[in-house]
Amino acid sequence: MPYPAGHITFFILLLFPVALYGFIQAFRKGKVQRSDWFYLLILFAIGSFFSLFPDISAVINLLLYGARGDHCTIGSLPTHSLLFASIAFVGGVIPGMVMYRQWNKALAVGVFAEAASLFHLILDDLDKGIISYLYPLYSKPFSLFSFLNMVPSEMGILYYAFTVIIGALSFILVVLMSILSLRYLGFGFRYDPFRREAR
Repeated sequence: MPYPAGHITFFILLLFPVALYGFIQAFRKGKVQRSDWFYLLILFAIGSFFSLFPDISAVINLLLYGARGDHCTIGSLPTHSLLFASIAFVGGVIPGMVMYRQWNKALAVGVFAEAASLFHLILDDLDKGIISYLYPLYSKPFSLFSFLNMVPSEMGILYYAFTVIIGALSFILVVLMSILSLRYLGFGFRYDPFRREAR
């Protein structure tokens, strides 16, 4: 499993560069005000926190049991699941509402937080982690990416192609969620500080 620094690094390199690019371009042209830095830093903090969110069980287990425990479950609840990652959406909407005071903008922050949390699952899955994606409907962990190292003839070409396509689409979907939510908030390839003021 990637360490926390690895998750944050991948978040910065894959999910946040669109916001940084547009913001830096606007900064170089002198179009960035002091309040704009606040929005960028808050979004960065939200994304960074939720890129580590599925591993919150390690902190909870440390506090409850005083020793380093399992970092994939809290009791019997798997934290590396789509159900648990959906908490990130709500966790993003709340500060989004405080920042923007608009439901549509708050929902975009929630989607961004959700993308960061889902990307954590993908990174752990790529590193052969234990991911219970479909909990509680299907409790056994499985991997979308475990078959990438296998020869297609070992498992059947159709099954191999299906799993590779699902894995690639999940990766693309998470990146698109991040890019589109940031663009909606004005942090696209061109930073638009007035976009967040529109009602």
